[in-house]
Amino acid sequence: MILLNIENTSALHKKSTQNNANKKKKMAIIYSYPTLTPQLGDKVLGSNITDASGTPVSGNPTVQYAFTDIKALVDQQFIQQFTSSSNDSLSAGIPASQGPVATNTAHPIIFGQADTSSTSVTIDAAGKVVFLKTGTYYITQEYSLGVSAAPNTLQTMFRIYDGANQVGPTHLEKWKYADTADRKRVVIHTMVNITLVNSAPIEYIFQMIRDANGANDGKLYQQTNNNGWTTTPNAQITISKLI
Repeated sequence: MILLNIENTSALHKKSTQNNANKKKKMAIIYSYPTLTPQLGDKVLGSNITDASGTPVSGNPTVQYAFTDIKALVDQQFIQQFTSSSNDSLSAGIPASQGPVATNTAHPIIFGQADTSSTSVTIDAAGKVVFLKTGTYYITQEYSLGVSAAPNTLQTMFRIYDGANQVGPTHLEKWKYADTADRKRVVIHTMVNITLVNSAPIEYIFQMIRDANGANDGKLYQQTNNNGWTTTPNAQITISKLI
Protein backbone atom coordinates (compact mmCIF):
# COMPACT_ATOMS: atom_id res chain seq x y z
CA MET A 1 0.00 0.00 0.00
CA ILE A 2 2.80 2.36 0.83
CA LEU A 3 4.51 1.69 -2.49
CA LEU A 4 1.20 2.23 -4.29
CA ASN A 5 0.70 5.60 -2.61
CA ILE A 6 4.21 6.67 -3.52
CA GLU A 7 3.64 5.58 -7.09
CA ASN A 8 0.29 7.41 -7.20
CA THR A 9 1.89 10.55 -5.77
CA SER A 10 4.67 10.34 -8.31
CA ALA A 11 2.18 9.92 -11.11
CA LEU A 12 0.15 12.90 -9.94
CA HIS A 13 3.27 15.04 -9.74
CA LYS A 14 4.31 13.97 -13.23
CA LYS A 15 0.82 14.77 -14.56
CA SER A 16 0.84 18.19 -12.87
CA THR A 17 4.24 18.99 -14.32
CA GLN A 18 3.06 17.94 -17.76
CA ASN A 19 -0.06 20.10 -17.46
CA ASN A 20 2.03 23.14 -16.52
CA ALA A 21 4.28 22.49 -19.47
CA ASN A 22 1.26 22.26 -21.75
CA LYS A 23 -0.04 25.58 -20.35
CA LYS A 24 3.28 27.23 -21.05
CA LYS A 25 3.18 25.90 -24.57
CA LYS A 26 -0.32 27.31 -25.04
CA MET A 27 0.61 30.86 -23.87
CA ALA A 28 0.81 32.97 -27.01
CA ILE A 29 3.74 35.26 -27.69
CA ILE A 30 2.47 38.83 -27.99
CA TYR A 31 3.48 39.25 -31.63
CA SER A 32 1.54 36.11 -32.52
CA TYR A 33 -1.77 37.88 -31.92
CA PRO A 34 -3.49 39.29 -35.02
CA THR A 35 -3.01 42.96 -35.88
CA LEU A 36 -6.20 44.99 -36.26
CA THR A 37 -7.13 48.64 -36.65
CA PRO A 38 -8.41 49.85 -33.25
CA GLN A 39 -11.95 51.14 -32.96
CA LEU A 40 -13.20 53.73 -30.47
CA GLY A 41 -15.21 51.03 -28.72
CA ASP A 42 -12.10 48.91 -28.06
CA LYS A 43 -10.19 48.82 -24.80
CA VAL A 44 -6.57 48.37 -23.72
CA LEU A 45 -4.94 47.41 -20.44
CA GLY A 46 -2.86 49.86 -18.45
CA SER A 47 -1.65 50.77 -14.97
CA ASN A 48 -3.55 53.27 -12.84
CA ILE A 49 -0.78 55.51 -11.47
CA THR A 50 -2.79 58.53 -10.24
CA ASP A 51 -6.46 59.26 -9.70
CA ALA A 52 -8.48 62.15 -11.15
CA SER A 53 -7.20 64.56 -8.47
CA GLY A 54 -3.55 63.68 -9.15
CA THR A 55 -3.14 61.60 -5.99
CA PRO A 56 -0.90 58.51 -6.41
CA VAL A 57 -2.82 55.20 -6.47
CA SER A 58 -1.48 52.50 -4.16
CA GLY A 59 -0.26 49.38 -5.94
CA ASN A 60 -0.76 50.82 -9.45
CA PRO A 61 -3.57 48.33 -10.28
CA THR A 62 -4.10 47.06 -13.80
CA VAL A 63 -7.25 48.54 -15.35
CA GLN A 64 -9.01 48.89 -18.70
CA TYR A 65 -8.94 52.11 -20.72
CA ALA A 66 -11.45 52.79 -23.48
CA PHE A 67 -10.06 54.32 -26.66
CA THR A 68 -12.81 56.93 -26.51
CA ASP A 69 -11.37 58.17 -23.20
CA ILE A 70 -7.80 58.00 -24.49
CA LYS A 71 -8.83 60.07 -27.52
CA ALA A 72 -10.49 62.67 -25.29
CA LEU A 73 -7.28 62.90 -23.26
CA VAL A 74 -5.05 63.26 -26.32
CA ASP A 75 -7.38 65.84 -27.92
CA GLN A 76 -6.98 68.25 -24.98
CA GLN A 77 -5.54 71.70 -25.68
CA PHE A 78 -4.80 74.84 -23.72
CA ILE A 79 -7.78 77.21 -23.69
CA GLN A 80 -7.25 80.77 -22.47
CA GLN A 81 -9.13 81.51 -19.25
CA PHE A 82 -8.26 85.20 -19.00
CA THR A 83 -5.66 87.85 -19.73
CA SER A 84 -5.15 90.84 -17.45
CA SER A 85 -2.88 93.82 -18.10
CA SER A 86 -2.08 97.18 -16.53
CA ASN A 87 -2.45 99.17 -19.72
CA ASP A 88 -4.95 101.66 -18.32
CA SER A 89 -3.50 103.77 -15.50
CA LEU A 90 -6.66 105.87 -15.51
CA SER A 91 -8.54 102.97 -13.91
CA ALA A 92 -8.52 102.98 -10.13
CA GLY A 93 -5.76 100.85 -8.62
CA ILE A 94 -3.78 100.34 -11.83
CA PRO A 95 -0.42 102.15 -11.56
CA ALA A 96 1.47 103.68 -14.48
CA SER A 97 4.62 102.27 -12.85
CA GLN A 98 5.18 99.82 -10.02
CA GLY A 99 8.03 98.09 -8.23
CA PRO A 100 9.88 97.55 -4.95
CA VAL A 101 10.53 100.49 -2.64
CA ALA A 102 14.00 99.21 -1.63
CA THR A 103 16.42 96.36 -2.21
CA ASN A 104 15.55 92.92 -0.85
CA THR A 105 11.91 93.97 -0.46
CA ALA A 106 9.30 91.95 -2.37
CA HIS A 107 6.67 93.80 -4.39
CA PRO A 108 3.34 92.10 -5.26
CA ILE A 109 2.68 92.80 -8.94
CA ILE A 110 -0.63 94.34 -10.01
CA PHE A 111 -1.87 93.37 -13.47
CA GLY A 112 -5.25 94.90 -14.18
CA GLN A 113 -8.92 94.74 -13.37
CA ALA A 114 -10.34 91.73 -11.56
CA ASP A 115 -11.55 88.93 -13.83
CA THR A 116 -13.90 86.26 -12.47
CA SER A 117 -15.37 85.13 -15.79
CA SER A 118 -13.66 81.73 -15.69
CA THR A 119 -15.00 78.91 -13.52
CA SER A 120 -11.49 77.41 -13.30
CA VAL A 121 -9.23 80.32 -12.30
CA THR A 122 -9.74 83.98 -11.39
CA ILE A 123 -7.67 87.07 -10.63
CA ASP A 124 -8.47 90.00 -8.34
CA ALA A 125 -7.54 93.66 -8.68
CA ALA A 126 -4.52 93.18 -6.41
CA GLY A 127 -3.03 90.58 -8.76
CA LYS A 128 -3.89 87.48 -6.72
CA VAL A 129 -4.73 84.42 -8.81
CA VAL A 130 -7.12 81.80 -7.37
CA PHE A 131 -7.39 78.30 -8.85
CA LEU A 132 -10.90 76.87 -8.49
CA LYS A 133 -10.44 73.57 -10.32
CA THR A 134 -7.74 70.93 -10.60
CA GLY A 135 -5.83 70.58 -13.86
CA THR A 136 -2.81 71.72 -15.83
CA TYR A 137 -2.41 75.47 -16.35
CA TYR A 138 -0.06 77.51 -18.52
CA ILE A 139 0.93 80.93 -17.15
CA THR A 140 2.57 83.66 -19.23
CA GLN A 141 3.88 86.77 -17.45
CA GLU A 142 5.03 89.80 -19.46
CA TYR A 143 6.74 92.87 -18.02
CA SER A 144 8.30 96.14 -19.19
CA LEU A 145 11.32 96.77 -16.96
CA GLY A 146 13.10 100.12 -16.72
CA VAL A 147 15.12 102.44 -14.44
CA SER A 148 14.78 105.92 -12.98
CA ALA A 149 18.53 106.67 -13.23
CA ALA A 150 21.21 105.60 -15.70
CA PRO A 151 23.60 103.99 -16.10
CA ASN A 152 22.36 101.53 -13.53
CA THR A 153 22.82 97.77 -13.50
CA LEU A 154 19.75 96.01 -12.22
CA GLN A 155 19.52 92.59 -10.67
CA THR A 156 15.78 92.08 -10.63
CA MET A 157 14.16 88.77 -9.76
CA PHE A 158 10.63 87.44 -10.23
CA ARG A 159 8.84 84.53 -8.59
CA ILE A 160 5.43 82.94 -7.92
CA TYR A 161 4.43 82.61 -4.26
CA ASP A 162 1.49 80.61 -2.86
CA GLY A 163 1.46 82.29 0.55
CA ALA A 164 3.69 79.66 2.13
CA ASN A 165 6.19 78.49 -0.48
CA GLN A 166 7.75 79.57 -3.74
CA VAL A 167 6.33 77.87 -6.84
CA GLY A 168 8.95 77.00 -9.45
CA PRO A 169 12.33 78.67 -9.97
CA THR A 170 13.41 82.29 -9.48
CA HIS A 171 13.62 84.24 -12.74
CA LEU A 172 16.60 86.64 -12.87
CA GLU A 173 16.98 89.71 -15.06
CA LYS A 174 20.43 91.35 -14.87
CA TRP A 175 20.73 94.32 -17.19
CA LYS A 176 22.71 97.56 -17.49
CA TYR A 177 20.61 100.49 -18.66
CA ALA A 178 22.23 103.29 -20.68
CA ASP A 179 19.22 105.61 -20.57
CA THR A 180 16.12 106.11 -18.43
CA ALA A 181 13.99 105.71 -21.55
CA ASP A 182 15.28 102.16 -22.09
CA ARG A 183 12.83 99.33 -21.54
CA LYS A 184 13.51 95.62 -21.34
CA ARG A 185 10.72 93.19 -22.17
CA VAL A 186 10.60 90.26 -19.75
CA VAL A 187 8.55 87.14 -20.58
CA ILE A 188 8.20 84.22 -18.15
CA HIS A 189 6.43 80.96 -19.03
CA THR A 190 5.31 78.55 -16.29
CA MET A 191 3.29 75.34 -16.40
CA VAL A 192 1.69 74.22 -13.14
CA ASN A 193 -0.37 71.17 -12.20
CA ILE A 194 -3.06 71.99 -9.65
CA THR A 195 -3.90 68.71 -7.90
CA LEU A 196 -5.92 69.75 -4.87
CA VAL A 197 -8.64 72.35 -4.57
CA ASN A 198 -10.83 72.18 -1.47
CA SER A 199 -12.43 74.64 0.93
CA ALA A 200 -9.19 76.66 0.80
CA PRO A 201 -8.48 77.22 -2.93
CA ILE A 202 -4.88 77.48 -4.12
CA GLU A 203 -3.78 81.11 -4.44
CA TYR A 204 -0.78 82.56 -6.27
CA ILE A 205 0.72 86.03 -6.06
CA PHE A 206 3.45 87.24 -8.40
CA GLN A 207 6.39 89.08 -6.88
CA MET A 208 9.46 91.02 -7.97
CA ILE A 209 12.45 92.07 -5.90
CA ARG A 210 15.59 94.19 -6.31
CA ASP A 211 18.55 92.12 -5.23
CA ALA A 212 21.17 94.10 -3.28
CA ASN A 213 23.85 92.86 -5.71
CA GLY A 214 22.40 95.36 -8.17
CA ALA A 215 21.34 99.00 -7.99
CA ASN A 216 18.46 100.12 -5.79
CA ASP A 217 16.46 100.88 -8.90
CA GLY A 218 14.15 99.20 -11.34
CA LYS A 219 10.40 99.34 -11.84
CA LEU A 220 7.79 98.21 -14.31
CA TYR A 221 6.76 101.07 -16.60
CA GLN A 222 3.87 101.60 -18.97
CA GLN A 223 4.77 103.00 -22.40
CA THR A 224 2.42 105.54 -23.94
CA ASN A 225 2.19 105.70 -27.74
CA ASN A 226 1.65 108.69 -30.02
CA ASN A 227 -0.10 106.85 -32.84
CA GLY A 228 -3.43 106.23 -31.18
CA TRP A 229 -2.58 102.66 -30.15
CA THR A 230 -3.30 101.55 -26.61
CA THR A 231 -0.69 102.03 -23.90
CA THR A 232 1.86 99.22 -23.59
CA PRO A 233 1.24 97.67 -20.15
CA ASN A 234 3.92 97.45 -17.47
CA ALA A 235 2.58 94.01 -16.46
CA GLN A 236 0.38 91.45 -18.17
CA ILE A 237 -0.63 87.91 -17.28
CA THR A 238 -2.38 85.27 -19.37
CA ILE A 239 -3.53 81.94 -17.95
CA SER A 240 -4.75 79.00 -20.03
CA LYS A 241 -6.06 75.60 -18.93
CA LEU A 242 -5.59 72.20 -20.54
CA ILE A 243 -9.12 71.14 -21.53
